[in-house]
Amino acid sequence: MAEMLVLAVLLLALNMRTVIASLPPLLAEVRADLGLSATVAGLLTTLPVVCFGALAFVTPRLTRRVPVERVLAACALLTAVSAGLRGIGTTPALFAGSLGAGVGVAIGQAALPVLIRTAHAARAGLLTGVYSAGLPLGATIAGFASVPLADALGHSWAASLAVWALPALLAFAVWAPAAFRGATRVTGPAPEPLRREPVAWWVAAYMGVQSAAFYAGLAWLPEILQGHGSSATEAGALQALASLVSIATAFAAPVVASRRPSQGRLVVVIAATAAIGVAGLLAAPGAAALWVVLIGLGQGGSLGLALVFPVLRAAEPAAVASLTAMSLGVGYLVASTGPWMLGAAHDLAGGWTAPLVVLLVLTVAQIVPGLPASRARTVHAAR
Repeated sequence: MAEMLVLAVLLLALNMRTVIASLPPLLAEVRADLGLSATVAGLLTTLPVVCFGALAFVTPRLTRRVPVERVLAACALLTAVSAGLRGIGTTPALFAGSLGAGVGVAIGQAALPVLIRTAHAARAGLLTGVYSAGLPLGATIAGFASVPLADALGHSWAASLAVWALPALLAFAVWAPAAFRGATRVTGPAPEPLRREPVAWWVAAYMGVQSAAFYAGLAWLPEILQGHGSSATEAGALQALASLVSIATAFAAPVVASRRPSQGRLVVVIAATAAIGVAGLLAAPGAAALWVVLIGLGQGGSLGLALVFPVLRAAEPAAVASLTAMSLGVGYLVASTGPWMLGAAHDLAGGWTAPLVVLLVLTVAQIVPGLPASRARTVHAAR
């Protein structure tokens, strides 16, 4: 039973990123085939992130009315259907599929920690570790496989996108038995919002700025690399390399951060690492492999800090729940501007230098909310 639970969590986590990370390596071909501008194409990767923010506030109420296992199974099924919809290969289908996948992933990633904390607290460390590893691992697999899949399936980007419905269906099949017999519901009084707490806003802002930089890079890094001479396959592999190395720092940053009363130095070092990588792409794109490794290490570390800040800055469980919801909700709404900003910068400037400058600014800007969010102080749930 324990092994099946670990497998179920891993499969769900993998599918939270494959449907998102599978599109960017194919974006140049999609744009050419459908005649999309960079701004419009950026909306394809922005839609799911908007859902991440908007639905973070809805999920806590949903898990009080519907067993969490059923919510997670439904999310996996919706993700599968949405991935298959993108395989139709038209602009409306792409947008509808991206929106549906965004809904499924948004609710799933907010509901899974609820299940872990509520029904499997004794194994929370293991399951959270599996969940954390599954996110960048899914992005890594999708980045490596998207272009080769398209080549193997008759040079069809639509068929390549549709393939990702299969692992989502597998996740649904694994979660379905638990959905029928499970009855995990969230009980007790709902946590109050923390709108009057400055620390809560800094934590949410840090989540937003670091996520904006991450999703902007996820959406456009492959096409930027192709603009500097990489093939589509090489660009996808480099994106996957960034995701792969980010696994290490995504694990390490929370561990190191939890052992320190303040995390200001970590914020600066992590942002500087990613910023050096972006600046390197601007100055010496021929060494792209080195630069994407630095970007991946920095982005993984900032993700780890963003996820652990609600735990470190909250004084009690009710405050953790409230601060987490606020961080995800506000943070991902801010993050949704990242892919769009890079796409608009490309359309306005006509090249990839301006988008890289925007990405560099976003990366360095993490320090602004990161320093006050890292100070050794805690907040209580509002009374």
